[in-house]
Amino acid sequence: MILDNLVNGETQLSKSERKIASIVLSNPSRVINQSISALSEEADVSLPTVNRFCKKLGFDGYPSFKIQIAQELSTTNRMLIDRFNVDKDTPDLVKRVMSDIQSTVVSVGQNLNPDSIDKATAMLASAKSITFFGLGGSGPVALDAQHKFFRFGIPVVAHTDYINQRMIVSMMNTDDILVLISFTGRTAEIVKTAKVAKSNGVKTIALTSKDSPLAKLSDVVLHIKGIDRVGLINEVTQILSNNLKVNIKSININSSDGAFDGMITILVTDKQYLKKVINYQ
Repeated sequence: MILDNLVNGETQLSKSERKIASIVLSNPSRVINQSISALSEEADVSLPTVNRFCKKLGFDGYPSFKIQIAQELSTTNRMLIDRFNVDKDTPDLVKRVMSDIQSTVVSVGQNLNPDSIDKATAMLASAKSITFFGLGGSGPVALDAQHKFFRFGIPVVAHTDYINQRMIVSMMNTDDILVLISFTGRTAEIVKTAKVAKSNGVKTIALTSKDSPLAKLSDVVLHIKGIDRVGLINEVTQILSNNLKVNIKSININSSDGAFDGMITILVTDKQYLKKVINYQ
């Protein structure tokens, strides 16, 4: 999630980009209704800086970034309502938390590919050394993996700092195994590190989302199932932004058994495009 990414500092940002991030985190619901020029003025940065900020987070531009924020806010609100719309008694809260944990474990088990587990196991068993990389919220996962893998008698280390990761991966070779951990698989720094590993012939295992940029760069992928927060939304935004001169005000897409339906609200500022928008297919 992008908001989690910004809170946890998963993506390294410049001083100007951190100003944008601060505004987004302070009031994300307001940002989704702001134009790019309004945000740049409030952050006292240039328009290209806002665009670079969005692309660094894995988006094609500001419109798709705003849609992602809107989707996350909607999902977060539903999660909070579902989680706390119960009696305040401690037993009820404990049951809800345990139920969430159980559902997550079942979901992971249903989506893991046995062949991928076999390949990852073989790679780890024959490794000269094992290195775990994670940034932000994925950092503690990498550190926990380091603690557990010590028991197997193979040299293992975890790194949660991007600069250290880049230095370490540049010294790894074909006898080493690199495990990259990223829920979205779109964090720019982790993807860059995976590219360096690939160019050096380092074997990689990724704990990440299916078909993400990180997954495509890795030798073995252990799929972490999550909500498709970028794929479909980015496709919709690309079609609109590449073909029509419109601003997207809001988007609401639902899915059921693979079928999608929803509503997109757009703002047309130039009347000559209105007919084109209405007739666009």
